[in-house]
This record gives sequence, structure tokens and C-alpha cells, in this order.
Amino acid sequence: MKKMGLSAILVCGALFAGPLGFESGSIKAHTEVFGDSTIDPMAKKATSHLSMDAAATTLKGSVEVSMSDLFSDNKKRDEHMQEALESSVFPKAVFDIKEVVAKGGDAYTLKGTMNLHGVAKPISFEGTIIEEGEKVHLKASSALKMSDFGIKPIKLMFLTVRDQVDLNVDMTLKR
Repeated sequence: MKKMGLSAILVCGALFAGPLGFESGSIKAHTEVFGDSTIDPMAKKATSHLSMDAAATTLKGSVEVSMSDLFSDNKKRDEHMQEALESSVFPKAVFDIKEVVAKGGDAYTLKGTMNLHGVAKPISFEGTIIEEGEKVHLKASSALKMSDFGIKPIKLMFLTVRDQVDLNVDMTLKR
């Protein structure tokens, strides 16, 4: 009887464990141009190397975004952005999740390392993780400074891009 109960627990746990593939969503980076407007590039594609057991706190792995997938509403500005990011030399940004801390309800802190522009730095995202059947919805935000990653904010004539970039992730993952 005990063996049968343990087997049932292992089988049920295995149903909830496993890889999570990127299904849809966006990763947005918001900053501002002093004296002008906002810049809101986004990527609508990402590569998920994530897995999760039954509990959201077991989420682990990484998410990659190709720098060439970042776009905004201005192609010329995108060209300058790609130059500043040196996307031909540093083609992707990777967030590696080290720990997920429950904050109550669906709220979590995702602690990990951001690898951007060849520099790895610790970073935390605050957000929610909601499971709905075979799907996991992750919505989180954080901020970073470009200069912390060796990226010089763009300067065009008298306009300078703000150093801080606000990151917003809204993605659906599928088991």
C-alpha cells in the first residue's frame, strides 16, 4: 500500500514537472530621451530554458532574448540602439533564474543574473506567476542601468538617453 501511494505521488509530481517553452508575450525595455520623448523597444520572441515542478518556487533556468529582435516605433532610432548595444558582438541578453521567493498569493521575487553586453550582474524581478492548466503566465518588472553593463547611453546632438532602463516581462509559457 505504501509503495502504491509513493508511486502515485511520483507520477503526479512528474505530470507537473518539466520544461516550459515560450508560447507568447513580450519583453519591453522603457527609457527616455531627455528633452524629447520615451523609447519603448520590445521583443516579442524569447527562448526559454526554464523548467518548473508543481510549485512556482521551483522555477529555474534561463530566458534569452536576441538583441536583433528588439524594435520600437522608429527604425532610425532602432539602428542607433543596435549600434549602442553592439548587437553584432553581443547578440543576446540572458536572465538566469537562481531563486524564486514567494511573497504571498501569486506574487514572487525572481532573483538571478542578467548577462548583457558581456557583463553578468545580479538582478531581481518582482511579479506574478500564475499556472493555468498546461500554461504558466509570468509577469514581472525590474530596472537596470545601461552603464552597469558597459553600454554608453546614446547621445544625439543635444539629446541624451536616460541611463536607467525599466524592464517589463509578460509571457506565457507552455509545458
